[in-house]
Amino acid sequence: MRIPTAFSYGGLGLRPVVNGLGPVTRLGGLPLSDTVIEAMRWAVATNVRMDELQEAVGIELARLLDVPAAYVTSGASAGLTLAAAVCAVGGDSRGVDELPVTGTRSRVIVQMAHRDPYDHAVTAVGLRLTEIGYPYSTRPHELARELDGTVAAVLHRLGGNGDVLPLRTVAELSHAAGVPVIVDAADYVPPVSRLRQLMDDGADLVAVSGGKSFRGPQASGVLCGRADLIRDVALHHLDMDLREATWQPSDITGLWPTGGREGIGRGMKVGREQIIGLLVAVCEHVAEPDRWVSHHATELAACERALTACDALRVTRAHNAFLDVATLAIDFSATLLDADEVARQLDRGTPRIQLGEQDAWRNVLVVNPLGLAAGEGAQIGERIVGVVRAASDGT
Repeated sequence: MRIPTAFSYGGLGLRPVVNGLGPVTRLGGLPLSDTVIEAMRWAVATNVRMDELQEAVGIELARLLDVPAAYVTSGASAGLTLAAAVCAVGGDSRGVDELPVTGTRSRVIVQMAHRDPYDHAVTAVGLRLTEIGYPYSTRPHELARELDGTVAAVLHRLGGNGDVLPLRTVAELSHAAGVPVIVDAADYVPPVSRLRQLMDDGADLVAVSGGKSFRGPQASGVLCGRADLIRDVALHHLDMDLREATWQPSDITGLWPTGGREGIGRGMKVGREQIIGLLVAVCEHVAEPDRWVSHHATELAACERALTACDALRVTRAHNAFLDVATLAIDFSATLLDADEVARQLDRGTPRIQLGEQDAWRNVLVVNPLGLAAGEGAQIGERIVGVVRAASDGT
């Protein structure tokens, strides 16, 4: 077999994508800085004990993010699964071995307005979701009456339509019953100030993506929260195929990470390159949180200017509140094409372009600048104008 000296996506038959969607998993996330890439390179050059690496990096991340404790996961979804596992059985060796068969604590409470496809990350542990409230309203007593000894945790998400319970109220009611609160903040942090506010409002565990606005490795995340809960995460996650008679306590904390065998999070492992890469990415963000703001503004403005060449396009500025970034909403209602057809043509063309389709049902595509390289904003605008004009000319 001939091993190539250089690889390219084209050599594998792939068409690279101009990413106007943002930090989405299906496009592999955002570009990494040279510093992060170099850190990942040296991280794989030497082996270390993974429990000690997690502990050491967790200490640094907790300091950088101003949280009680932190643990690197393979993404926010994995963070939710590990959080649910810890809330269900803690570090009990029998519980670790038996999940997804749960014990007494078998339920997770969630507001109906907070249901989400990522609920699977919690139910994978064997826990059953109990909905409270209605799609646009939740009352405090609807939570309070469910909080009994069968509840492992309350799952809380940011946002939600209508008069839903805020995190502070959820935490007060839950803590009064001795129940922890898990917050899904995958694309809500950074800014780091939001994470600190979640902790102040009473979150016990918060799952955050490392591959979104932190610009860390795509297969990384951070689970933050109470030190006692974070300490047990390793028992559900790390490789426990070891001989206890010869194992030594951690050089970092003195802990003996033994108990169960292979926990439910074993398949969610993170490599040392992801752990170090995420640490460096978080360091870069904390040191210079506005590093990319000017670049994003430049690309968005260039796209907007290019789109003005077509009078039929209705372009408005918008704002993605979760990712805290300005976006462009492009309405195709006055053209001969609907948004779905425009998206298909952009994907078939060269270069391949993908935009946000969350509002395509109302004939709108969205440009998010987080994943754009220099010059790609204008490229998107020009291609859209070309597609619309071709339809109007009948070509």
